[in-house]
Amino acid sequence: MVISLILIEGKNVNEEALVFSLQNAKQIVIGKAQGFGTILHIAATTPGDLREGLLKYAQVPGVTEVTILATRSDWG
Repeated sequence: MVISLILIEGKNVNEEALVFSLQNAKQIVIGKAQGFGTILHIAATTPGDLREGLLKYAQVPGVTEVTILATRSDWG
């Protein structure tokens, strides 16, 4: 499992547009970071699944930056 906090930046990005189906990953919108963007919590099965999710977020209309703020892997 790979758990990450992600910052989504852009102009007029609708929070609802950030909630969609990710293959082998789940996301929770944590909320707005005043002046920065929206912070998401993503739990993915593998690093590849996280990467695919990040690529999907980069394609959301209005998104200009997708930044990983923190990542933790639990490979037990």
